[in-house]
Amino acid sequence: MEQKVIVDKKEKAAQRRHQRVWNFFWYFTVPFFKLIYSYNCKKAPAINGPYLVISNHTTELDCVLVGMSFKKQMYFVASEHVYRKGWVSKLLYWSFEPIAKMKGSTDTLTVMKIIRKLRNGYNVCLFAEGNRSFDGRNYPVPEATGKLAKICGANLVTYRIEGGYFINPRWGFGIRRGKAFGQVVNVYTPEQLSGMTPEQINEIIKNDIHEDAYERQALKPVAYKGKNRALGIECAYCVCPRCRTLGKITSSGNKVKCTACGNETEFDVYGNFDPAFGVSNTKEWEDLQEEYFKKLAADGPENSLPFFSDSDVSLKTVDSNHNEKDLGCGKMSLYEDRFEFAPYNGQVLSLSLSNIPEMSVYSRNGFVFSDTSGTHYEIKPIQKKSPLNVRKYISLWSKL
Repeated sequence: MEQKVIVDKKEKAAQRRHQRVWNFFWYFTVPFFKLIYSYNCKKAPAINGPYLVISNHTTELDCVLVGMSFKKQMYFVASEHVYRKGWVSKLLYWSFEPIAKMKGSTDTLTVMKIIRKLRNGYNVCLFAEGNRSFDGRNYPVPEATGKLAKICGANLVTYRIEGGYFINPRWGFGIRRGKAFGQVVNVYTPEQLSGMTPEQINEIIKNDIHEDAYERQALKPVAYKGKNRALGIECAYCVCPRCRTLGKITSSGNKVKCTACGNETEFDVYGNFDPAFGVSNTKEWEDLQEEYFKKLAADGPENSLPFFSDSDVSLKTVDSNHNEKDLGCGKMSLYEDRFEFAPYNGQVLSLSLSNIPEMSVYSRNGFVFSDTSGTHYEIKPIQKKSPLNVRKYISLWSKL
């Protein structure tokens, strides 16, 4: 009992520190981010009791954009890799103590931490999609989200960020100058949630945080100006819309080009391509690319060769305490029945696809997955600004 009191006092002291840090950032950094992101937001209404905020995910700094609407401090659920950045991670933990979620795995410990925070009277913010959009549309909301909102006993607050995709495309570099906006969409009390099924809660979350960047542009076009608007787009898209060649897309400045057939276009300030390119925007390109991989999975590779391979990548394992183990640099390949990593010096790692239950991408081209034994792997390109496209592995794996 005495130990519990000590733990509670430490937790309360930490929360008071987190609220002071929150106040500092709220008063002194909000004007800066409003300027940099051309962002405006509505202040959240007064809410009695702890609340779980669920928002769509559009930019690298959505935690800041959401937090600008709330004066009361929240604990954000963040990708586990934020705990592996040395002194920056220590400062982040001291200031905000984010709840780590390991991408590419089913992390039940994260759910337990969220529920504990809420039941202890604190607020939590979760980006339920778990991934930023590559094409301007929401990722699906996991089925377990509705169940979490129902059993945690807290208010559910839905929040939507609009225009974030064009301000800071996930595949791109730098910030574009345009407009972005954020606001609370709805607040649902625990009593209201108790009368709903988890499926019904999931549906209201999906509807409230729904964002389609190109639908919004069609209604009210906004110019998003900046240099190198197309740079990095090959990290998201690797299939030419005209010749259907894989892996020949390149970008430079505001231009996108296929080096196989010469197909070229500009990514304009409204987020569109010349229709002669084969697609008019990244949303259409996403759908075309998904159809390509669907057919590729159905047809299978030629002569038992891999579907595709990439060299100059590094592999490491990460445990639950954020400790890394370097397994070397080498070449990765995806076959019809397995994923392989062949280090330049060392033994080949071969994993059956049936033993890989989860795969995901973080940031632009970080590749993470877990096997059925619970080992968590992380692959990155050796070069920091590499145009490596890891999405093709995840897309094809999901279809195989």
